[in-house]
Amino acid sequence: MRISNETLLKILLERDRFNRPPDENVRATGIGIARFVVSCESNAINILHLAKKTLELVASYSEIDWPSLEKWKKILPVTFVDNCIPERTKEEIDEKIAYRKSLPWEKQLKLLQEDEKWSLDEWLYWMEPQNRQWFWWKAYEFDDEIRDTHFLVEVTVYNEPFLWGSLKWLFKACGAIDVISTDDL
Repeated sequence: MRISNETLLKILLERDRFNRPPDENVRATGIGIARFVVSCESNAINILHLAKKTLELVASYSEIDWPSLEKWKKILPVTFVDNCIPERTKEEIDEKIAYRKSLPWEKQLKLLQEDEKWSLDEWLYWMEPQNRQWFWWKAYEFDDEIRDTHFLVEVTVYNEPFLWGSLKWLFKACGAIDVISTDDL
């Protein structure tokens, strides 16, 4: 896989931010920051750390050969992999797409907004460097009574509007209940 220098720079900056979150006065890369509140039943900090570890592993493979699906199953955290649904056949995917296209536009949008589990392969597609829609910026742990059930995540975005289903699935597969854009609050 060949990735552009621009994409490689985005990934390298993301890798740096995993360990050294930017100060408040650092200007975001891309077109800006998108913020999301992640809700959990409990253990919010553990879910945050698992999601961050999963994303760090993906970002570590972005400048060399992209692993096969079987290798990813061994590389990524077991909890994340086990929460993904089994891979779909091409026929199943084509049937699903055909069904969605047969619906009126409003129903198509509603279906796309519903929480749906992803297969590992579907998620990894959106994590491939050339398909990335967002990159890690920073996470905030809350100090009060919601510390165990919520945290805030910021990602830097390069396209508007951007598709954030892969971000939502990252946290849900790590154990979150929901992920909501602060724009929707």
